[in-house]
Amino acid sequence: MKKKTHSLSVFLLKESITQEDQAIQGIGGLKKTVLEIEGGQELVLYSKQNPPRPPSWVNLFKPHIDDDLSHLFSSGCAAVLLMKHSDRYFALTFGYGRHLLNPDCFEENFGLRVVVNAVDPGKLRSVDVHTLESIPVHKKNQASVSTSFADFGLDVEQDLMYAATGSPKDKNFCKTLSGKDALKVSLPFELKDLPLLLNKAITLFDSESYKQSFPWIDRLSEVRNLSIKNELDAKLIEKIAQNDFSKTWLSIPEVINWENISGFRYQKAKRGELHDDISWEGYLAYTRNDSEELSIKKMREQYIHCINVANEQPTYTWKVYQCIYCELELNGGAYSLTNGKWYKIDGDFLENLDKNIQDIPLSKISLPEYSEKSEDKYNEKVVNSDGSRFVLMDKRNISYGGGSSRIELCDIYTNDKKLIHVKRYGGSSVLSHLFSQGLVSTQLILSDGNFRALVNKKLPKTHKLPAKNEKPKASEFEVVYVIASNDKKTTALDLPLFSKINLRSCYNRLQLMGVSVSICIVPVVINDLKADVS
Repeated sequence: MKKKTHSLSVFLLKESITQEDQAIQGIGGLKKTVLEIEGGQELVLYSKQNPPRPPSWVNLFKPHIDDDLSHLFSSGCAAVLLMKHSDRYFALTFGYGRHLLNPDCFEENFGLRVVVNAVDPGKLRSVDVHTLESIPVHKKNQASVSTSFADFGLDVEQDLMYAATGSPKDKNFCKTLSGKDALKVSLPFELKDLPLLLNKAITLFDSESYKQSFPWIDRLSEVRNLSIKNELDAKLIEKIAQNDFSKTWLSIPEVINWENISGFRYQKAKRGELHDDISWEGYLAYTRNDSEELSIKKMREQYIHCINVANEQPTYTWKVYQCIYCELELNGGAYSLTNGKWYKIDGDFLENLDKNIQDIPLSKISLPEYSEKSEDKYNEKVVNSDGSRFVLMDKRNISYGGGSSRIELCDIYTNDKKLIHVKRYGGSSVLSHLFSQGLVSTQLILSDGNFRALVNKKLPKTHKLPAKNEKPKASEFEVVYVIASNDKKTTALDLPLFSKINLRSCYNRLQLMGVSVSICIVPVVINDLKADVS
């Protein structure tokens, strides 16, 4: 008899799971059924039937009808099938069965690891990624036909793949398979086939053949294991308690307009000391007045308010934990906390990244210290220091591409074709915006005569770009990234991990165009800034 096709969701439980009650939530309230398949292999099925209840949308109609709608109801069932294979527990979930599993009991990315080892690299159907650009975005990329990873147009430098679907190289395995935490397969199946399926899955999970087709996949991955996150958080608290702030600081998590900001307050938006910037020193001074001990819970609940200069109201509000940037080691692995999430970093990747960042030249341009309250004022000071060389382009946006698209050429443009982009350092997202801005405007200069024509309307004769019908020489241009930092010892190597990833990506792409790129770190004079704010 022909086997019926079933869709299966398979989880690999962690090695620490040695008993069924470690994996199943509310095990006492579930029905337990013991099964046996060919070969004497024992399986255990835990199941639950949810009681029927009216769907919520029925309430939409009740006020308008007299009829009884009690015949409309929904119900759900859930089941988890546990089987021990190769000294590891596997769980197959049915219905709402995943919700019966303890959230920290299964191997994260098990399904993805199986897929990237099993799949034909040229026959992917969908790829889910988390992008590390200035605004983090989760994207699902789906192709109409099977294709290669390259055809999805993704950037391996900045896109983290966390799920994939494709056709396997072994056609006898299944037709298609998908994977994230769970492995999802659809194939002709009977319970007696389960040992063979699990043996195939664990073999693929243990394989490292994926490194031939997807060598970048282990460079960076979000930590979703609760116990590891708790260990990392505990080590973070330990660092703070010991006043060890190496590679650990508070940073503004998004781009702000400094000119409209009077300062920052911790927890209390309308009272308390107004700070010119956020820092551990300021935050810890505030918490010393609090009887509650410093903890991750506390930092997840407390706020940092960014106060508007005009009305003394918060323009932005962030959780303290969201503003923490930290890099640390745990059990020989390297980790980074940014925007409230921990990421694991491959050691070789980090070493190579730092080497590439060191290769980016320092700018030969000489710029003054940053003693102004806003980037606007600083840019004006630079331009006023040499009006024949510098032209102010800050906020002189070019309406381009239709709709509401507006492109800023740079903050300051020089008569020797240097595009200077200035940003006061605040966090990964802030600097990512800076780096991508330099890349986008330079691409348009080199590729689009219409854009050059629009820019030239805003430039004096001494600073004109090549005309609309002329071909620009990429080698004549230089993008200068100016980063204003509170720490005079800051170098490009001290930037947050994601900032360095974005910087390297933009640097490489500009280099391919033939454009020079350099970095300039200017110190922020804190005392002057405080005086201005007060």
